[in-house]
Amino acid sequence: MNNLLFIGYGHMTQAILKGMRAFLNPQQNIIIAGRNPANIEPFLKQEGLDFIKLKACNTICVDDMVVFLTLKPYAFNQFTYTGVANAVLSALAGVSIATLKQHLTANVFVRFMPNIAASMGLSATTMYLEPANTPQTPHLVTLLECFGSVVSVDKEHLIDASMATNGSSLAFLSLVAQGLIDAGVREGLSYKQAFRLVQRSFEGFASLLTTQSPQDITTAICTPGGASIEGLSVLEDRGVRGALMQACHAAVNKYR
Repeated sequence: MNNLLFIGYGHMTQAILKGMRAFLNPQQNIIIAGRNPANIEPFLKQEGLDFIKLKACNTICVDDMVVFLTLKPYAFNQFTYTGVANAVLSALAGVSIATLKQHLTANVFVRFMPNIAASMGLSATTMYLEPANTPQTPHLVTLLECFGSVVSVDKEHLIDASMATNGSSLAFLSLVAQGLIDAGVREGLSYKQAFRLVQRSFEGFASLLTTQSPQDITTAICTPGGASIEGLSVLEDRGVRGALMQACHAAVNKYR
């Protein structure tokens, strides 16, 4: 799929392009379109992607392109789209395929929910296709795997639901990380020491999750009557688990 069109040039577009960097080359026809795509020029130069073409326009031709919709959801219907796209891949939270079809024509529609770790090639991405099985399906999965791992879902509403697990979750985990760093400083560590220890702990935790459940990890750490279970009891008493679930629910409901 050598004809790629990105509509939007914000943080998510940049994260995806950075994650895909090793798979992009000047022989491909890659375009970024929008009202002022020149805003992304410094990023493209920095990442060695300045072979990507920029088009400032209000009417966007999608003919024979694989189109990434990575702009803000409210801005989607401010453009006019012409032609028939090879495929449309939409990262627009809360914008259904039925709504996309009112503005765009394409052979395949894909909704996907990535996260900002796409910039490291580590996005956890959910994917829903309509129609579900076409000759293009393996190629579209491979395309999304350029910037992370892909979990396919069989119901469209689960794309918005996955904001709880992967879309917004890194923001919530960042709050946890900052809280742990602050706790380390409170107990006497320097900020640099606390940051490094929390950073490495998150890396270790991610590795543990590849073979163990969160409950298994908790059980292995918490000895009866020990310090860790004492701390966990405070978190449960303060309703941290419930607050996290409510935060995720609020994020999902924002676009339902």
